[in-house]
Amino acid sequence: MHQEKQPPIVPMDQTPSEQELRDTLCAYKQHYILTCLDIISPAQRTALLQDIKDINFTQLANRYQAYSNSKSNAAVKKVFDTTEIIALPFSKTFSAIGEDYLRAGKVGIFLVAGGQGTRLGFKGPKGCFPISPVMHKSLFQLFAESISALERRYGKPLSWYIMTSRENDAETRKFFQEHNFFGRDRGYVQFLVQGEIPSLDQQGQLLISRDLRVFKNPDGHGGSLRALKESGALKDMQEKGIEEIFYFQVDNPLAKIADPLFIGAHVERGAEMSTKVVQKTDPAEKVGIIGKINGKTGCIEYSELTPAEMAEKREDGTLRFGSANIAIHMMKRTFVEQLTQDERFSLPYHVAIKDIECLAAENGLLIPDTRKGLKFEMFVFDALGFSTRSVTMQVKREEEFSPVKNYDGADSPQTARQAMVNLFTRWVRKSGKAAHVPEDLIVEVSPLFALDETEFAKKFVPASALSSSLYIG
Repeated sequence: MHQEKQPPIVPMDQTPSEQELRDTLCAYKQHYILTCLDIISPAQRTALLQDIKDINFTQLANRYQAYSNSKSNAAVKKVFDTTEIIALPFSKTFSAIGEDYLRAGKVGIFLVAGGQGTRLGFKGPKGCFPISPVMHKSLFQLFAESISALERRYGKPLSWYIMTSRENDAETRKFFQEHNFFGRDRGYVQFLVQGEIPSLDQQGQLLISRDLRVFKNPDGHGGSLRALKESGALKDMQEKGIEEIFYFQVDNPLAKIADPLFIGAHVERGAEMSTKVVQKTDPAEKVGIIGKINGKTGCIEYSELTPAEMAEKREDGTLRFGSANIAIHMMKRTFVEQLTQDERFSLPYHVAIKDIECLAAENGLLIPDTRKGLKFEMFVFDALGFSTRSVTMQVKREEEFSPVKNYDGADSPQTARQAMVNLFTRWVRKSGKAAHVPEDLIVEVSPLFALDETEFAKKFVPASALSSSLYIG
């Protein structure tokens, strides 16, 4: 995509005419779209022109130019190193600070839930997927119950911001309405929709989707920060006195939501953005690593490490690059405001080359086509590179991370449910209250009953014999 001449300047309070939009397309050599406009019906043309009006062609051209430059120029050499890790045993001061912040209402909860359950063989938003081992509660219900339990414990309502996508927003809202928001106050639940970015073919041309609109792709989990700003969520947080944001993604049923220990470590260290990690299971595990990239904290993609770096070990036998990112962060609200207001702090775009189902113009007709295209997206962990202080906290995988990504095998509903059963079975055993714990026990503990092992041990009163399928709620 190359700009040929400056398109006409249209005042901000005026809607550009069709001819002005055509002039802009011509200036940026978007000849494919121009051809399509001459083929489709007037009604279809109106809808397509609306999409074109919303495009920032300067930014689009810059993204394509950056992609072209990255192909022709030698890659910038990256030097990787480890970063300081906070690990067990943790300071009790952290929990006390985190609890104070929760009691004061200074923490907001931000869930990124724009995905569909397609890879799970499930039709609908991933957050609607039934995951708990006994009651088959959805991911959304588990999170809602955890937040309600936190409110009860700390005596303060918690604002929950849920980012959806254009694809699943309506279904997500309907799901919450059908379930009466899982007993939560609707005034403390706010939905916001993820942004989208026009995709391009490998020559820089915009593509037309099968529904005769400009083909766009979600702007990645990094776009969630921009969505917070554009939706008014950041302003809402400021008005409510929220200073810190707990960020997590929808596919991890073991996520400890608004964990006071993590909040406290982040606040005590004066961090702007912090991350939870777990130890890698083996050198070949395909997961990003929190470390240093050219001296700055960031997430090292597994594909960027050499086999030798992947396998390198410390004196204690653990992997040197073993701090696996589990997509749980704390972010200072003012830090997010800075990132979304100042262009100098804009997150970089990453490019994925994917097969895109689109339309091709042939002999005056639009016919179905599939071509290689460029999808641009941002990654939230790139914000770490802009932070002046950051905390990386290592927690136990078996207690806090079992993602639901695949239909079967690793990171599947089966492995996540088993991880939940294993966690709750340990709680039962370590309580010391059960005379006999069956080896095949299937147990589920509601967050409304206990949020952690300590609370469970205080409240658990077992029956004389534990059944093999046990719900404690």
